[in-house]
Amino acid sequence: MPWIDAPFARQSNVTLAGSGSRTLLCAHGFCSHQGIFRHQLQAFQATHRVVAYDLAGFGQSAPELWDAERHSRLDGYAADLVRLIDELDLRRIILLGASMSAMIGVLASLQRPERFEALVFIGASPRYLNGAAYHGGFERAEVDAFYRLIEQQGDWQGALTGLLLNQPVSLPLQEIAQSVRGVKPEVARVVARAIFESDYRPLLAQVRHPVLVTQTRADSAVPVSVGLYLRDNLPRADLVFLPGVGHLPHFTEPDPFNGVLRQFLARTSAAEEP
Repeated sequence: MPWIDAPFARQSNVTLAGSGSRTLLCAHGFCSHQGIFRHQLQAFQATHRVVAYDLAGFGQSAPELWDAERHSRLDGYAADLVRLIDELDLRRIILLGASMSAMIGVLASLQRPERFEALVFIGASPRYLNGAAYHGGFERAEVDAFYRLIEQQGDWQGALTGLLLNQPVSLPLQEIAQSVRGVKPEVARVVARAIFESDYRPLLAQVRHPVLVTQTRADSAVPVSVGLYLRDNLPRADLVFLPGVGHLPHFTEPDPFNGVLRQFLARTSAAEEP
């Protein structure tokens, strides 16, 4: 990996690979790390610049990056992402935003629209709680029970791992379970509330970049109804349901995801040509 002469990028444990006029910027989800994008880094570094990093409080990011107040809302993570983009002078960005990072990417793209070309959502949701005319997948009682698991130091890691994978933790998936176990409870407590208490549905109409919405049909965190909602409420969105199960199809079933991503990259690149 090349030496990164950028303090915030180093603190964020940034990985840079490949070259090209377009940048794939990979942002992971809750209790995860940049390693879940290794299959995309390997597949696309020959044609694109690929940038991955660890969000504050997760992976190998510097401990001093984490701030309970700053990161009590996803806006704090969006500000981090904007800072990273500015510091590395990233342009022609296609954001690969997994889970919570999809909405972080929306916030960042609204602040720096000239730096982005497109957004790719992986298991994204603008609102996890159910409402009167909206099915986000979770009832208030379920979310409060998860908060209590963290507060009481119960097996919140096991509950979250099951939610992410929606399948038994086989040997190849042990990395996901280990990643979850490595997160400090105080970080999980704050960021879980930042995710579950947020509602970014009002921002969707403001997104002007093309968006590829991807998810499986068996995602315990994001039901099919949410993918359909995103497709119908984003101005320029395509929706693709991927094979397999769970919340991390780009990691658990990388070949189908990479194939869909290649098609999207080709389509958006052609659309940018005069």
